[in-house]
Amino acid sequence: MKYLIKLCAIGLLLWLTNTDSVRAEFCRQVEDRRICIVSIKRSAKNYWQYQAMVSIDGIEQASASYDCRARLVVDADGNTAAFRSRRDGQFVCSLYRRRG
Repeated sequence: MKYLIKLCAIGLLLWLTNTDSVRAEFCRQVEDRRICIVSIKRSAKNYWQYQAMVSIDGIEQASASYDCRARLVVDADGNTAAFRSRRDGQFVCSLYRRRG
């Protein structure tokens, strides 16, 4: 009987630890695209800069650096784009509030 209880307890423990983690995403409809912030981290040195990974219409994009003051997005390859050509920049920086 003790063996059966231990076996059930171990099974329950394994089941609880193997559950998939829930991923909370912050999403918004921008024009005709659904943009979600998958992960975001603010720079400790420059509070107007974010390192974020977004998904556009369910497709995850590579992590990029968002400069909310200069309104520029720098991707992992070092390519720079203005917010006008990348709608995700405006969305990520909507979290930024100017201090002053």
